Amino acid sequence: MIFVKRLTIAIALCAIVGAAVAAQVDAPLASNAYITRHHLDWAWASPLPASSGLDLSYQSQFGWRLPTAAELADAPLASDFLFAGANVPLGGTDPMSGAYFSAINGQLAGAAACAAPYFSNSYSNCDWQDGQGQPFGPWAGAPGATGYSEQLVVRAVPEADAYAMLLAGLGLVGALARRTRRLV
Repeated sequence: MIFVKRLTIAIALCAIVGAAVAAQVDAPLASNAYITRHHLDWAWASPLPASSGLDLSYQSQFGWRLPTAAELADAPLASDFLFAGANVPLGGTDPMSGAYFSAINGQLAGAAACAAPYFSNSYSNCDWQDGQGQPFGPWAGAPGATGYSEQLVVRAVPEADAYAMLLAGLGLVGALARRTRRLV
């Protein structure tokens, strides 16, 4: 009986600890929290490199992953994340995720995309100044990056012809199913 109690307590503690390391937002990344550039979706995922607690456990099912060195060589600029309708009003907070930007240049206005709460249990912010490359350097994983460099994540954007092939395949499956039904 004591063994069962201890096992139950151990399982409960594991569940609590497991929940503590998960990202703050376990939902698909909002479409206004990332940008698309050169056939990749880019999300500003953390104010620190991945080794500082980036959590891809939930978002990886949607294709999000760390960028390769080649992808980082053509990474977007922080200013590319500025666009009308982005999830974080500069100087404010995203009402859905709680994301915000810190170290904002006072002359910036509008909104920018920050996805930190979708990828971290510790951080809700993206550091604007770090993303600009000052004073800490380029994005995490790129040559010259430091322990304070911001982390981006990416996923492939399906090509339009991939959708066309998918629709054609579904049409073919439907036609074969119809034909099979007629023969039976």
